[in-house]
Amino acid sequence: MAYITELMTKDKKELINLSDEISAVRKIYKVLKSDVPMENHQLGYLLRFKHPLMVLHDQCLIMENDLSFALETLINDICDKRDIEQDYPMEDDLMEPKQEGVQMC
Repeated sequence: MAYITELMTKDKKELINLSDEISAVRKIYKVLKSDVPMENHQLGYLLRFKHPLMVLHDQCLIMENDLSFALETLINDICDKRDIEQDYPMEDDLMEPKQEGVQMC
């Protein structure tokens, strides 16, 4: 609530400049409310911060800073496992041919 109160003191230009941050904080808030199970001690610790949503927002940004590593890991995982092909449309002419039986070269 303090975050919203603080935003209400800003002028239009400041709010426009903060739109990405506001959107990210709202998303974190929504996910926390419905999708993230927390123990009482975790909630208690986060509530010790003056702006706990901003703490989570900033820490998420720190993790996203190494996007190249995250993408490299993801690409390696997708290509090694090859288990998501049924989840996404594939280009027919680029699909690996299905092997039927044993074939000799």
